[in-house]
Amino acid sequence: MTRVLVLALEEGKIGPLLGPFTFTLDGAEADAQTKDHETLEVLTHFVAHVASGVSAYNKNDMEASSNLKSYALECFDDLKIEFPELAAQIEDLFIDSSSLPALIKEHPIFRLDRAILRTLPRVTFID
Repeated sequence: MTRVLVLALEEGKIGPLLGPFTFTLDGAEADAQTKDHETLEVLTHFVAHVASGVSAYNKNDMEASSNLKSYALECFDDLKIEFPELAAQIEDLFIDSSSLPALIKEHPIFRLDRAILRTLPRVTFID
């Protein structure tokens, strides 16, 4: 199981998903292997793609939105059909956001991204 760490960025910095956090692979060094880098790119692209395409017309929080869940599942199915090797890289993830401060965990972008990540097959979270 690939372990993805969610890390807070210093104040005023934004990460690849436009929030005050970033992803890294556990144990990954600055000159990470190509596959590790590609996994993070696929994960980031998937979350950004779903976030940009989902409608927030209902009054539910994103975490409870059936619209978000069904759209994310549809996007993952499309990825799996078109690029099965890339889809496989973001299955069975262990996502650890336990080191994030509460302020970032309540940030709207993090809450949306976490809801999207929870739709991935066999994902495990440590909040």
